[in-house]
Amino acid sequence: MRRYLAVLAAAAGMAAAGCNDHTLTLDLTPNPLVVGLVDTKATVHAHAVAKGFGTVPITSLQFAVYNSADSMLASQTEEVDKSIPAAPFGVTIDKDFTFPINGAIVAMSGMKYVMVRVLGPTGDVVAARRLDIVVHALKDLPVPPVLQPAPAPSK
Repeated sequence: MRRYLAVLAAAAGMAAAGCNDHTLTLDLTPNPLVVGLVDTKATVHAHAVAKGFGTVPITSLQFAVYNSADSMLASQTEEVDKSIPAAPFGVTIDKDFTFPINGAIVAMSGMKYVMVRVLGPTGDVVAARRLDIVVHALKDLPVPPVLQPAPAPSK
């Protein structure tokens, strides 16, 4: 009987120690984000999963823009002050974000990626994801019929 009581106490202690353990994973799609020279907006889908026990406190979101030399071009932090509930098998949050973007400025600035960081109450990084940006000059531009391939002749 004592052995069972000791095992039960040890299991309860381990469970109590893990009650504040939680993680948040973040995925952004499409990645890379393809931007055309004439684009004025883009949409990114965020998929977050909170696993563990309790809640995952989020204080702010940081968006930092980098060039190909990994030098920061700009950074912006948005205050959020929310708590996301966590569960052992995960709580999923899906959200689409549409934001203004100027494809020509992206191309001229040398912007290569955006680092999205989810920050906790002490400024610690709870989750982070890199969103690569590719500029495609011909995206969404009408192509003249002269440049389009002709259908193959039928035999």
